[in-house]
Amino acid sequence: MRESKNTGGHEARKPTDADRFVGQQLRQGRREMGLTQDGLAQLLGVTFQQIQKYEAGHSRMSAGRLREVAIALKKPISYFYEPFEPMGKKSQAAETRLRVKDLRRDAKKLIEQIADADDLQAAVRLLQALETSK
Repeated sequence: MRESKNTGGHEARKPTDADRFVGQQLRQGRREMGLTQDGLAQLLGVTFQQIQKYEAGHSRMSAGRLREVAIALKKPISYFYEPFEPMGKKSQAAETRLRVKDLRRDAKKLIEQIADADDLQAAVRLLQALETSK
């Protein structure tokens, strides 16, 4: 008999560092604007308790809500995100491998759809020409 894990509910959703960072930026931006939690809540059409949850990182904001907050606080969306370094060369190579895999899948589907023998022969010759041109 398999054990079932309780992945739903409050325990499964713990604040992440990113949630806390967004919340800190929300609090800082709100204070810079001279707004109380209640004042910002009224602008956004939510309760002040919801603002408290956002600021503590206990509730995640949807993309739409984050946009509304950014507009209300006159901040760019990037203000709410912690700076990070872009992926390095290793990640670019992994992305290239994924792209090639997707292209192979697409090519196989297209080849399987060719019903005419002459068209299929032309496709094979084209692929052979590409292979020998390397």
